[in-house]
Amino acid sequence: MTIRPDFGTSAVIAPDLSGIVQAIHASARCAGSFADEETIRRALSALQRGPIHFHRDKVIACEGEAADYIFVVVSGVVRSCKTYQNGSRGVVAFYLPGDLFGWDDAKCSLSIEAATDVMVLFLKRRALLSLAARDSRIGSYLLAQTTKELGRTQQHSLLMGQCAKSRVATFLTDLWTRLGKPASVDLPMLHQDIADYLGLTIETLSRTITSFEQSGMLKRQSYRKLVLRKPALLSQLID
Repeated sequence: MTIRPDFGTSAVIAPDLSGIVQAIHASARCAGSFADEETIRRALSALQRGPIHFHRDKVIACEGEAADYIFVVVSGVVRSCKTYQNGSRGVVAFYLPGDLFGWDDAKCSLSIEAATDVMVLFLKRRALLSLAARDSRIGSYLLAQTTKELGRTQQHSLLMGQCAKSRVATFLTDLWTRLGKPASVDLPMLHQDIADYLGLTIETLSRTITSFEQSGMLKRQSYRKLVLRKPALLSQLID
């Protein structure tokens, strides 16, 4: 797989594995095993490339390329998507800071792109899986991450059979939860990305958000910043 770094004006980048190390350490502690964070950090550091900076809409990995790496989002939002011969595009998933993804066996089944300016850490697939086979803490962490992504993939598949209001309500409440339920949700990705993820036109997406605002379920502070005033009511719209 060809790595396409786009450093722009940010050429000095410091690797940061603290998130994944702490997650592995916490899961091991819950299982009654006392993990050595520094040992895990050294092992993972030997596998990494980056983090590397990509500007919005830059391709990180192309569909059909060799799947040599597993990715960790350090900052920003990454999307996985597929563009069809008729020019239409489907966005399959969004990955937020801390998310680990890229589980294809041989070749990338989807295009991996920067939905915003992002920092992405590359972990060598074979070496990481070999390390996981020797260290149950890392193996357990990877299993938890793959299970989480499988759940989101299943949810996304089911979402396509729901009405527009249900799709948008599900997306907003899920994003709000993944961001830690902040006072306001600053939509980092473009509305077109969201529309392509939900299988809607951008006009339908905008009308649906406006209807939620008119009903008092959310307040639009700006084009991208939303306050979910009544998340419980939004949840009731989810089939």
